[in-house]
Amino acid sequence: MTKYKLNRPELLAPAGSYASFTAALEAGADAVYMGGPFFGARAYADNPDEGGLLRALDHAHLRNKKIYLTVNTLLKENEIGDKLFSYLAPLYENGLDGVIVQDLGVVRFLRKNFPELPLHGSTQMAVSGPEGARLLARLGLKRLVLPRELSREEIKEITRSGGLETEVFIHGALCYACSGQCLMSSFLGGRSGNRGRCAQPCRLEYQDGRMMNMRDLCALDELPFLYEAGVASLKIEGRMKSPAYTAGVTAIYRRYLDMLEEGKWRTDPADRRRLSDLFDRGGFTDGYFRRHNGADMLDTGAKKTHVKLAEGEKDRLEEQYLTPRPIPVSARLTVMTGRKAELILEAGSVCVCQTGEEAQPAQSRPLDAEQLRRQIEKTGESPFTFDPLVIETDGKSFLPLSALNSLRREALKAYQNARLAPIKRMPAEKPEAYRKTAPRAYLPLKKKEELPLRVMLDDPAAFSRLLEEKIEGIYLPADFVDIAALKKYADRAHEKGKKLFYALPYFFRDKMREDFLNENNLLLLKESGADGILVRSPEELGFLQEHPLPGRILADAGLYGWNREALLCLRELGAQEASFGLELHEKDIAALGEPPIPCEQLIYGRLPLMLSAQCLFKTRGECLKAKAPAREKPHFTILTDRKNAEHVCEARCRYCYSVLYNAVPLYLADMPLYGDSLRLHFTTEEPEEIIRIIRRVQAELSGNGRDSSKMPLSFTRGNYKKGVE
Repeated sequence: MTKYKLNRPELLAPAGSYASFTAALEAGADAVYMGGPFFGARAYADNPDEGGLLRALDHAHLRNKKIYLTVNTLLKENEIGDKLFSYLAPLYENGLDGVIVQDLGVVRFLRKNFPELPLHGSTQMAVSGPEGARLLARLGLKRLVLPRELSREEIKEITRSGGLETEVFIHGALCYACSGQCLMSSFLGGRSGNRGRCAQPCRLEYQDGRMMNMRDLCALDELPFLYEAGVASLKIEGRMKSPAYTAGVTAIYRRYLDMLEEGKWRTDPADRRRLSDLFDRGGFTDGYFRRHNGADMLDTGAKKTHVKLAEGEKDRLEEQYLTPRPIPVSARLTVMTGRKAELILEAGSVCVCQTGEEAQPAQSRPLDAEQLRRQIEKTGESPFTFDPLVIETDGKSFLPLSALNSLRREALKAYQNARLAPIKRMPAEKPEAYRKTAPRAYLPLKKKEELPLRVMLDDPAAFSRLLEEKIEGIYLPADFVDIAALKKYADRAHEKGKKLFYALPYFFRDKMREDFLNENNLLLLKESGADGILVRSPEELGFLQEHPLPGRILADAGLYGWNREALLCLRELGAQEASFGLELHEKDIAALGEPPIPCEQLIYGRLPLMLSAQCLFKTRGECLKAKAPAREKPHFTILTDRKNAEHVCEARCRYCYSVLYNAVPLYLADMPLYGDSLRLHFTTEEPEEIIRIIRRVQAELSGNGRDSSKMPLSFTRGNYKKGVE
């Protein structure tokens, strides 16, 4: 068995509480990721406050461990200034080892204001290819947490050519949706996963079972591959789970990683049973490492009890791992008559010498070595223990016990400060813009009748009919329109005075990359005459940076321009237009002021609840991918929930992923609007219905649409009036 020394990855454990943090380090984690009171993707965990985080930093750094803070949610405009700076400044100064981020605006803000702070791109960024990784590297990120959906080959390619460290999940919960691309909890219940408040509606019972209930990941067998691939960090999921879970899982993976490094690799079935006893969601899956998707990755049966710990096992784990072991420090106490008492503490490269009061000649009972030992070794709540402890005394001296206590206390304080000093940073300077409170400029409402109207078609069958309508442009999806056919569509649109935009896939992986990096296809794209490219993922932005194409670059809503910093970042990355976030309240949009880039607003269409590498067709036993017609047009199936709402799952078979849409469409044409352009998105609608809705919307926008009976029979306002926490 090969010994892996060069690529030794860190073992990264979750901490949803201070107790879990302690358990993780005691069980062998090299680093811990945890949240605080703000901006973390587990808002309902028992996250420590600022004082707890500062204490945790010292605790970890004294043990040569690291802490990464989760700031992996999307921030509204009123949160990304003073509130974010004030939250991070003391942690930054005290040596925070890294911040896990989702929001491009947060990335831009932190790079400006905390330049020495390592940034890790969250899995919520949904970066699934080397182009996206290189894009983040150019933004200054150090590490990327890879999506769970990636194959071995994709992990290896990003690690090899992405330009930054990679981090891979090896154990814990799997989401049905791609992380960061799920709005289901937000739209159906107002609890946004992008704000750390996911209610997990995907795990509920649907009409034909728990159709989206993923089993937990167990990747023990993948550890040798991840070592050889050069992955920097191996991550355990579970910030909402107990300290016993954290300790038990971390300890098992620690043992296997140590075995692997020593060249003694051998798995024990008993350890899988132990992992299952700690938490079992209908059995484990080995995830996406060796396959694209599959029904066997889900537990679609009745809900089961997840924790099966034997009696006393929880107590054993907590007793073994929840109490921190003291840190041994070599100590030498010298007490000699006529000299100041001296305590020297030393470990590694750190040595401090603390002096106290002068020892006096004993009048009756001098302090002997044993008495001095008993008194000085009482380190109390200090993280240190004196081992070894050497006592030097002439046997003739006396010191008050209070003086010995003070000497020990001051020496321990000085030693701890010396250990932590190299990790501390100079205070960050608060930006001038946040020192004064200026009146906020809100984005004014637009004259709706003057705004250009664009139409997104999932099925290009209605394209010809749209050419006769009064619209500015049409989006056609790369999932159903070949690159070779794009010029034909663009020419026809231009003949009718319309613009043609090419909407790239929601994911840029595998076959998609092959198609778009093909030299012939690149030439066809350049010569297509398309007026713009709609990008939906960071790797598509990176792809267009590395392979520039004519036409405008439009960033879709899934790139999350929730705040001005994010919109500025998108502009700096090459986007010339963006889309307002679909979860935002109209007041959140107005708070952007005048956006630094033109923004489009969706006013009609089924809202995408989630994007997934899984597929309900395949789960139900009918994979459509082999059928040619399935690749040329969307196919739909229904997912009926507990309230009999019929959500629509769309299979995009060309690139093998699915989109789950809301049961009813969004309708905002009669609402106050802010966009520079407006979009209608058609999915299941037939051509005749599409035309009726376009004309209804046009009448509404022009002020002539007061007959509510002509509105869609059933619709939603989404989060436009209720927003998210």
